[in-house]
Amino acid sequence: MTKNPIDSQASLQQPRRAPPVGRVLRILLGLALIVYVAPVYFQVPVRVSVEVLLLMLGLIGVYSLIHIVISRRISAFGPRVGAVVAWGLLAVPCLASAPGSPILGRGVGELAAVTFLGISLVVAGVRAAPGCELMAIPGLLFRKHTELACLIFSPLDWLERKLRSKHDV
Repeated sequence: MTKNPIDSQASLQQPRRAPPVGRVLRILLGLALIVYVAPVYFQVPVRVSVEVLLLMLGLIGVYSLIHIVISRRISAFGPRVGAVVAWGLLAVPCLASAPGSPILGRGVGELAAVTFLGISLVVAGVRAAPGCELMAIPGLLFRKHTELACLIFSPLDWLERKLRSKHDV
């Protein structure tokens, strides 16, 4: 039986999705991070929680800008370089809140980064967003997946797809 050319075009136009095991791992890791940091919010003053929320909104803004740059192909850097840049940007609030740093209060950056990562992982898992989970929230806002590789999950997704394709043959 030959494939209908319309069917092959439709399969090419379907958005790429994260495979099931990768989705579950994203959700579980995201929930674990959220459960890990949730008690901290009950122990810190409200001012610190507001600072964390504002910092997370700033992270969403920065990653939204990256999403726009990548989706409009303003900058031509590869998906792996983009993933390193995305993870590097998540490290900035952590470094800015290091002990002795005058920029952020002690621990605010780490709390914001871990919370942002946890929420992003859950959103990426629920949406079956392939690639960089840090781009999941902007992807949700813009209703489009960003084509950036993930340092952890992209190799796992590739392996799962490869194993599934061998199993289907």
